[in-house]
Amino acid sequence: MECDLMETDILESLEDLGYKGPLLEDGALSQAVSAGASSPEFTKLCAWLVSELRVLCKLEENVQATNSPSEAEEFQLEVSGLLGEMNCPYLSLTSGDVTKRLLIQKNCLLLLTYLISELEAARMLCVNAPPKKAQEGGGSEVFQELKGICIALGMSKPPANITMFQFFSGIEKKLKETLAKKKKKKKKK
Repeated sequence: MECDLMETDILESLEDLGYKGPLLEDGALSQAVSAGASSPEFTKLCAWLVSELRVLCKLEENVQATNSPSEAEEFQLEVSGLLGEMNCPYLSLTSGDVTKRLLIQKNCLLLLTYLISELEAARMLCVNAPPKKAQEGGGSEVFQELKGICIALGMSKPPANITMFQFFSGIEKKLKETLAKKKKKKKKK
């Protein structure tokens, strides 16, 4: 009964997260978690969740989907490394024989629940994070592009009290000078 509730919650969460895979079909998730790490479909779902997490979090460890049950042991080692890096609090997922942890249905459901909750939290933090200041880390993309243009044109650092109009007029003037020099060089050849 408890596993059925976990499966229902997992399926709802997967839909909310945008998962479109075959485990959303009736009975497919139950079958996959029953086989655990021996199920390529279960490993594909785990790999999808981890890849989504890696977009938002700086994770070193990665989890690759398997193609056959014979790759289950390697998959479980990868998951173990990932859970260690993420400081997973569930002892049933982090202690004991690494090669047997994900052969138990309840542990597989717990792993999915953990990865889903971490992904949901990471997405919420990303949405709720205040925008980065333009000066942080050397400035915004626009600032970096303008800085690159000024450097390429050999311009000196503009004064602090310059207006945007003056700044762009200076760039325009320098561009015209540079283009005029290039045209003169071509005519001489």
